[in-house]
Amino acid sequence: MFATNKSSFAHSAFCLKVATVNLFNFVEPPSAFYSFDNIYTQHEWQKKLNWLNRYIGNYHPDVIAFQEVFSAKALRAQLEHLGYTFFAVIDEPTQTDEYIFRDPVVALASRYPILCAEPVLPDVSLAQKTGVTEEFSFSRTPLFATLELPALGETDFYVVHLKSKRPKEFALPSDNKQTLHDTMIDEMTGFWASAIQRGTEASQLMANVLRRRSHTNNPVVLLGDFNDELSSEVLHPFHLGGIRNITDDMADMPLSHYQLHDCWDLYVKTQDNIDFERPPTHYHGGRGSVLDYILLSNEFDHSDPERLVEVAEYHCEDKHLVNPHFDQDSHSSDHALVSVTLSLRR
Repeated sequence: MFATNKSSFAHSAFCLKVATVNLFNFVEPPSAFYSFDNIYTQHEWQKKLNWLNRYIGNYHPDVIAFQEVFSAKALRAQLEHLGYTFFAVIDEPTQTDEYIFRDPVVALASRYPILCAEPVLPDVSLAQKTGVTEEFSFSRTPLFATLELPALGETDFYVVHLKSKRPKEFALPSDNKQTLHDTMIDEMTGFWASAIQRGTEASQLMANVLRRRSHTNNPVVLLGDFNDELSSEVLHPFHLGGIRNITDDMADMPLSHYQLHDCWDLYVKTQDNIDFERPPTHYHGGRGSVLDYILLSNEFDHSDPERLVEVAEYHCEDKHLVNPHFDQDSHSSDHALVSVTLSLRR
């Protein structure tokens, strides 16, 4: 677990905590995820619920974005019991059999009012500009919501779960015969197809943010499982630096008004002369990487004179990954839980 010294935000009575949680196959029995073999026993399901309850009870986030939700009604019921009056889900998983589901969805829970919630719809013409000739759709529909938050007022949230790096699978030949080089070519191409999908999703999301921001000027929080490092070229759309074709007559607002910032970078700015190592949020083959992010608009930037609040704490709940206890963590998640604490500007 990684947490900062809380003295950094002790000056302010205002405290808002925002979290993103990949629930990793959150499906209530007797339903199953992907195949009939994947059904939790009641004991296993209760362990999963207890794990989430402990996190919320220990850290008390005010707003939580969820990914990998199959059983939205069960999640909503659990969260209502924990004090989350407001809940939004805009999609539902695909049912392949009476009890078998795939394509989990995202959701949002809040202690503060959710004024509206809707899906982020794809812009087909924009996708075509990037060379996507087939009609584009998100691998998992992002959720857009506007919340009424203290100190910030109306704030726009985007909950995302971008396409994974898992290679896209192609249909086998009609004779079901596949040579070694065919297999290698298909896997190589499949990885690239997944990267194209993930990058297109990022560009579609950022386009939506820019259009909405230009009309409302609402603060923006974009968070979830990106399935890639933010520094990846595939996720370049989330970075507006280096744009070359802007002229003075275009500028209704400075470019910084439209940029989104990694909450970790904003947190580090508030910590003078302290060198922190960022903890991974996911491990694969013994290698850790950061896949789960909270991106914030300039209203949260410590160095911006117009900021409203600042990132006072960054927290990565990873005990279930780096030091798991079977009796508590065997049915938790394969991702760390990332959260930030926001306080009034100093």
